[in-house]
Amino acid sequence: AQYCDAEYIREFNLDNDLREGFYVYVEVSDTGCGMDEKTQRSMFDPFFTTKFTGRGLGMAAVQGIVRGHRGTIKVYSELGTGTTIKVLLPVAEESAIPAAPLPLNASDDTKGGTVLLVDDEQTIRTIGRRILEHLGYKALVADDGLAGVEMLRSNVDEVIVVLLDLTMPRMNGQEAFREMRRIRPDLPVILSSGYNEQEITQDFVGRGLAGFIQKPYQPQELAAKLNEVLGRQNPGSENL
Repeated sequence: AQYCDAEYIREFNLDNDLREGFYVYVEVSDTGCGMDEKTQRSMFDPFFTTKFTGRGLGMAAVQGIVRGHRGTIKVYSELGTGTTIKVLLPVAEESAIPAAPLPLNASDDTKGGTVLLVDDEQTIRTIGRRILEHLGYKALVADDGLAGVEMLRSNVDEVIVVLLDLTMPRMNGQEAFREMRRIRPDLPVILSSGYNEQEITQDFVGRGLAGFIQKPYQPQELAAKLNEVLGRQNPGSENL
């Protein structure tokens, strides 16, 4: 762990609301070409990339996840020397409490329900499917917004809720959400993102979004969110 005082925190021009205290950190370094100051200022911008291929979403997503945990990122880079990325996360003030294990058998009121999981990250799709099946749901998965919309069309009467990523290729979460609501106006859609809820859900106010869950999420968090949304008498009717 490292103690970060006010002077050290001021060096993080991306974050102004960090508090003094102990932070745990991890550093990743390379010996590549490095980055100039202009590139460093833009590296966390969504869709910014110095490559000819790719979507430029990796560092923006990482920053959103780290900020969601009240942490920050420090970048050290020199042209011709390489780059070091340092991720700092605040030390918890309380001891960790082991999470209660998920029940081995799903409750009867969730068995047979189909959840559509739409996310362009293979890891999220794989883990999400396992969690959903463990909870007793049938899981359908799609790797981008367009595939998710087509999957819904093919299973329109089966899907009871959609777990939808925000940032995806071909069709992003906002566009996919609109198309899905045209197909099933009453369909509950839970938005999932590495960005925090305040930054994201303001764009969905008044559109019938059923809920939000921040990535990375734990099985207990996903189970609770699904129970919250599906337990409503009129799912999807409450606007965030």
